[in-house]
Amino acid sequence: MNLVKIDHVHIYVHDLDKAERWYHDVLGFSRDESLLFWFKQGGPLVLKNNAAVISLFLRTHQPPGNTVAFSLEATSFCPLLHILAARSIPYTVSDHQVSMSVYFSDPDGNQIELTSYEYTAAKKNLAKFQENLWENELRGHNVRL
Repeated sequence: MNLVKIDHVHIYVHDLDKAERWYHDVLGFSRDESLLFWFKQGGPLVLKNNAAVISLFLRTHQPPGNTVAFSLEATSFCPLLHILAARSIPYTVSDHQVSMSVYFSDPDGNQIELTSYEYTAAKKNLAKFQENLWENELRGHNVRL
């Protein structure tokens, strides 16, 4: 068997409209219009961006589940921190020595990880981020280097 990529991720939410807005505003997802018929028939609301597909399911009794991890280019690492800080979304940055990751949760408690394997560039961008005009936005967040 030769797996190519993650096809989609199931994410259970309490409020579909709120979750759709959050995933759009924070991570750039939009409705997959080709699958909207499925949602209208009681299926999940399928969202996509240029890198991933997620299926939002209305949660009735499903507790928050596993972490969803997305790959991120190094040039997007610091702009993501800016977006999270501007929206007062708590996050943690971790240096894994081979990658840089940022962890945060969506409004329904699903943990999200965004990882850049462009390690040197991501770490360099983070250092610049910490010393320039966005430095104050890092206060109150957990950054482990």
